[in-house]
Amino acid sequence: MASALTMMLGGAITNAFAFSGSNYLFSHMGSNANEEKIRHDKAIEKLEKAQAEWNKKRIQRLDFINEQLQKEHHAVQTFDDVDQAMKLYYRVTNKKLTSLSPKPTLSDFYTPSEDQKNREIAFVVGGMALTGFIVWVIK
Repeated sequence: MASALTMMLGGAITNAFAFSGSNYLFSHMGSNANEEKIRHDKAIEKLEKAQAEWNKKRIQRLDFINEQLQKEHHAVQTFDDVDQAMKLYYRVTNKKLTSLSPKPTLSDFYTPSEDQKNREIAFVVGGMALTGFIVWVIK
């Protein structure tokens, strides 16, 4: 029982040091880390706005299709999926609707710089090497 408690506390302490240490090291790697963080945060804001607009358009499209099918007395169910609703609407009315643009993703607004990618790779490789060394020393 005592050894399990010791292992649990040791694991918690190791995790705390690993996460706080990695955050500290990662924040100080490279000269433009703050610029990259600001650029990333702005991209996240743009993504949130784009996703909100996309969801608004999606709901408007679903409402329109459901309303049209109800008007024509072909509504068997209310749709949640735009693609399925558009297919049924076309089958019933022979009227083609334009499809929604793809859902926005972070990669539409932000791509990490080469320097950022290189720092992340160096951080991962360094962490793996340090972990391997610690395991080798302990063994």
